[in-house]
Amino acid sequence: MADRILKRLLREEFLVTLATGEAFQGLLVELDERTLRLTNASAVSKTSRVEVVGDLYIPRADVLYLQKPR
Repeated sequence: MADRILKRLLREEFLVTLATGEAFQGLLVELDERTLRLTNASAVSKTSRVEVVGDLYIPRADVLYLQKPR
């Protein structure tokens, strides 16, 4: 069910927080049972934002949660 919802939200912006506490924001452009792919992504923290060069592939097992940014 979650995959079906996420697939409807492809090409929308998400903030992805990993279990390690790291966070990335970008357009969700693809997902499968193991991986999320973000484009136009940035690594974000409370004090900075660093642009990611190229697409960012994130293992789903490492994702703590996804949220829509404000």
